[in-house]
Amino acid sequence: MTDKPAHMIHMPHFLGPVAPITIDHAEGSWVYDTDGGKWLDFVVGIAVVNTGHCHPKVVKAVQEQAAKVAHAQMNIYRHGPMLELAEDIVDLLPEDMDEVMFANSGAEAVENAVKLAKQVTRRPGIIAFHGAFHGRTHLTMALTDSAVHYRGHHEPLVPCVYHARYCYPFRTPASEDPTAYAIEDVRRVLRAEIYGDDVACIIVEPIQGEGGFIVPTAEFMLELRAIADEIGACLIIDEIQAGMGRTGKWFCHEHYDVKPDILTIAKGIASGYPLGAIVAPKALWDKCLPGSMGGTYGGNAVACAAGVATIAAMKEDGMLANATRQGEKLLKFWQEKQAQYPVIGEARGKGLMLAIECVQPGTKEPNAAVAKAFIAECQKHKVILMGACSQGNGVRFLPPLNISDAEMDIAMGVFAEAAKAVFA
Repeated sequence: MTDKPAHMIHMPHFLGPVAPITIDHAEGSWVYDTDGGKWLDFVVGIAVVNTGHCHPKVVKAVQEQAAKVAHAQMNIYRHGPMLELAEDIVDLLPEDMDEVMFANSGAEAVENAVKLAKQVTRRPGIIAFHGAFHGRTHLTMALTDSAVHYRGHHEPLVPCVYHARYCYPFRTPASEDPTAYAIEDVRRVLRAEIYGDDVACIIVEPIQGEGGFIVPTAEFMLELRAIADEIGACLIIDEIQAGMGRTGKWFCHEHYDVKPDILTIAKGIASGYPLGAIVAPKALWDKCLPGSMGGTYGGNAVACAAGVATIAAMKEDGMLANATRQGEKLLKFWQEKQAQYPVIGEARGKGLMLAIECVQPGTKEPNAAVAKAFIAECQKHKVILMGACSQGNGVRFLPPLNISDAEMDIAMGVFAEAAKAVFA
């Protein structure tokens, strides 16, 4: 016998779920627990089920592919869904971003993107950013800098990783320009810690995810592009959480008119089926040694079929436009609440990648307790949310990109009541 609740039996304690329920089935914006409860999902697997749970087009594609072939290892032979998905992804990007390698996850995509940059440049160094989250594998947790629990007690980590200040307008000193303040720290790293000609890549999230849905300035992203060109390094843009329509564009970096050398994609690419992708020009891939990258399950046939159906559904259902429209509505709602409740330091984001950052009233001191209390209050009304920010004082909002007006109204009604109960 065990004293653990049913949803934790035989599961490690640190995997405690955000919502203490066991799911029976899900559809669209809703999940249904084994006790008959119905929950509005504003997490969707952490920006994974962008098309909503069990989108009919995705379900049909998965069922049909599972009956044909489940696994066709990419180093042995090709399969139709992989080739079709690669073409679909390339069609969303600039012309010379023309080759795709598939992996199993976002962390694997980042690992392989960095390996590609190192092979291309024959350099050891990586510049990443404070507040970054790139994964939990041994390399990616060295890149990650959003919280110590992602990397602590695992030293020594992969070496030659250097962290600079991310562009964080809300927490930039009032006397400083946010772009210049952040870029100067990148320059500091190049002056004090690593020569530019030892840097293989600069890796950056176009909106920081775990770090707090921090939206940098466009000028910051363009300056990073210029620095990468100046030192001959690759610019890797990590679109794992911000990509696949989440911000109202296929990829968040489009908002800044900046172009990566290497792009990483995962999460929303296949509506819940494990898949990651690394996209780069053929000229870069041609410098890789045979056998240096790969994986048994990368580009799984069923997951790729789900990816093809995901992109088709997003186009046919107008999900990018809906993400923009619903995001504007929700951001306006939170900006109005920010004026009402001093505990909300900032409401920010793009499309349906939004967050509020909670502070002690009258200061910018992080207030994690009130953020957690708000999430718990929403759970009482069966709306699922999760936190963000390095100090746990953020709340993120990640509904499906096809959320309806009626569902958004339900959510905002709950948020209004929870804010009144917690923030007043």
